[in-house]
Amino acid sequence: MKDIDNINHVGMAVRDMAATAARYESFGFLLTPFSVHSGAWKPNEAVKSLASGNRCVMFGSNYLEILASENAEEPSPRIEAYLSRHQGAHIICFNSEDLSSVDRRIAGAGIKTSGVIPLQRDIDTPTGIQTAKFERVQFAPDDSPEGYIQAATHLTPQYIYQPRYIAHPNGCDRLTEIVVVTEDLDHFVQKYSRYIGAAPDWDGVSAAFSFSHGTRLVLVSSRNAREMLPGTLFPPLPGIAAVAFSTPDLVAQRVRLKNASVVFAESPGRLIVPAESAAGIAVIFELKR
Repeated sequence: MKDIDNINHVGMAVRDMAATAARYESFGFLLTPFSVHSGAWKPNEAVKSLASGNRCVMFGSNYLEILASENAEEPSPRIEAYLSRHQGAHIICFNSEDLSSVDRRIAGAGIKTSGVIPLQRDIDTPTGIQTAKFERVQFAPDDSPEGYIQAATHLTPQYIYQPRYIAHPNGCDRLTEIVVVTEDLDHFVQKYSRYIGAAPDWDGVSAAFSFSHGTRLVLVSSRNAREMLPGTLFPPLPGIAAVAFSTPDLVAQRVRLKNASVVFAESPGRLIVPAESAAGIAVIFELKR
């Protein structure tokens, strides 16, 4: 697994940014301010509004992105397309420091890709607006019903991972896991093995791809998903059903959720906020390893 080393981010689309932000703050997260998406799809193109924006739960090397239309009266076509399927997670972005290698490997396996696309976006920083530059390659654009699956390289990571946003009241320090639920686990294991370039650990119930930065992608059959994610509703399948975060103190997090009147379930070493209480995606808090 040399060319994909981490989960870069998970992106979710929501109808009500204010309500969603308030809920995630009640979980103990510090969110970035609302950032309007404006930028250029190609270098040297004119910067323009993209009609959407985000607030993010940032960590030192990855993040959860919460997306919404900038103006509900003039919604973003991209956000509306996501919401027409469901509110919740629609984007999985892996991290790579060698996107050309990823693109060649996946295309060589007979999978269509977007090719490596250079992108840029304006970012607010303590020293003013800066241009964040990154590259992206999308996997199987016409065959990814579970979401928008891609890998990216941040060329200016200092503008993305700003220290002022990565310390959270709940102590969480990383997005550790993505859970994808499918009705055809064999097919998804084969597909993601080609995407990632490695075989998963498979215990007969779920298949887990582990990355060198300590994060995981877990694929689980719809037959077993309720045991893994008790009490949660699932998106249309196949779908991105949950994200997990690493916390140093599960007892304190349990108290925080109870004090905020947040419904949650428990399994060994984990607290699970159901999707219907977290804007469409189950949120797992797991004890830091």
